[in-house]
This record gives sequence, C-alpha cells and structure tokens, in this order.
Amino acid sequence: MLLITGGSGFVGQNLAGYFGPRRQTVATYLTHAPVDTASAQSVRLDVRDAEAVFSVFERVLPEVVIHAAGNKNLVFCEEHPDEAHRINALGTRNVARACREFGASMIYLSTDLVFGCVEGGYREDDVPRPALAYGRSKLEGERLALEELNDLAVCRSGGIFGRDSPLLKWLSAEVEAGRSVECFVDVFNTPTYVENLAEMMDAVIRKRLVGVYHTVGRERVSRFEFFRSYADTFGLDASLLSPVSSAGLKEKLLLQPDASLSAERTAERLGVAFNSVAEGFVRLKASGGV
Repeated sequence: MLLITGGSGFVGQNLAGYFGPRRQTVATYLTHAPVDTASAQSVRLDVRDAEAVFSVFERVLPEVVIHAAGNKNLVFCEEHPDEAHRINALGTRNVARACREFGASMIYLSTDLVFGCVEGGYREDDVPRPALAYGRSKLEGERLALEELNDLAVCRSGGIFGRDSPLLKWLSAEVEAGRSVECFVDVFNTPTYVENLAEMMDAVIRKRLVGVYHTVGRERVSRFEFFRSYADTFGLDASLLSPVSSAGLKEKLLLQPDASLSAERTAERLGVAFNSVAEGFVRLKASGGV
C-alpha cells in the first residue's frame, strides 16, 4: 500500500495518477478532495495533527509513504514563518514518526530552495543555507524526519511542471489572450516534468534507496528559456514572451537567482532517464497537454 500526503495538490494529484495504476494507493487531502478519484482512494488529513496522522496510518497501514503535503506559497511562508514551520517541519515530523511506528518507508519531497540559490548547480552533499522561510521550513523537515528514521529518502526537486500546472495554465491564458508576458532571463532552476519525478521516486521505492537525492530535470534554464520552450512545443506565439531582467524585483517577488541542482550523482543511483525541458514538454503534449 502506498500513501501519498498532499494528494489534492498539483504535484500530489500527478503522483497519484502515476502510481495509482501501478500499486494500491491512498492520497490525502486537507480542504478539497482530489479530482481524480479513479487513480487512488482519498482520505482527509491535516499533517499538523499528530493524532490524526497516526489514525490514518492505522486505517491505511501503508508500506511506503510519499510525503508531498505542505505549504509551498513563498509569500505566505515569509509572512507567517511560524505557521510554515508547523506545516512543513512539524507536519513532516508527524508523518516520519508514524512511519517509524507502523514500519513504513518514507520519501520526503523537499525543495531546491533549501540552498542559498546564488551559485546554482548544488550537489547532494553541499551544505544547505536557505534564504527564504519556505526553504528553512523544508530543511527543518528534512532534519526532523532524519531524527525519526534511518531509512528516509529525501527527494529535493524544483520547478515542477506537468498536467494542471498553475504556472503553465496562466502562461497559456495570457498568450492566447494576446497579452505580452515578461520573462526573466537571469532567474534559473532545473525544471522537472512531474511524471519524470514520479519515475524517479518509483526507482527509489523499487531499489529501497535511502539518503538525499536531487530529483530534478537535467537542464538548467532561465524562466525565459523555459517559457520559450513551452511556447514552441505547444504552438503559442513566442513573440509575446518579453525577455527582461529581474533587477529591482528580486526582493518583492522573492526571486532566487539560481536554484539549479546537480543531479548527475542521483541519476547514476536511480538508473532513470532524466528529462530535459523540451523532452518534458513533448511528453506533456503527448499526454494531452496542460
């Protein structure tokens, strides 16, 4: 049995869609039940509530848990760091403790923002120094989970895109309406196609791997390059994409100059093809698009 926390979010729903046909899967939600009920059963869970977490584990008896629940809103976390800590750090500890109690292995979906995001190309063994409250809360989640479990797998990812991606839906709507979109040429990360992320996690599960993994796409690109690749693949008017500098907007928008991760070591361990941005978009288009 596989339990996916945060199953009603963009990433969680896609993970449930991937794993559901492959193994018996239960996905949790907090406020809104997952739309796709064919892939997985759903159960309500607030990971901040330790008793509720144990109750769900007692009912589901999972063998593997993918912990994807959390608050990923950078602005909210920056303005409410204590609440970000309760959700992303203490909530992760609650799940880890339940995994220990019920003998389940755990994959924790962490983030590229545990790093300072200045130099980029961060390796699995580089020392994290998060600049934002969100990154600090996720890093603390890593630490607390490691205190509870000897067999934890931490999957750091970032720039996740795929079916029902809020960012790509917004971009499509803007371009289709004929509106120009400013795209930063100096903000970089390693975008990750969500189904490719699921394949990486599947390899972690099958190989019973533990430790820290950088489960991202294999290509470092700017936001402009990312949007341009999407427009080219889906036949959108790329002339409406305006390359601009992020100067003066970094602090207001909480932009991180370079959150890219090195994934070479992880790719060797997992034995899975890590997609480029263009390859991810081709797969997304073949699946029916955003």
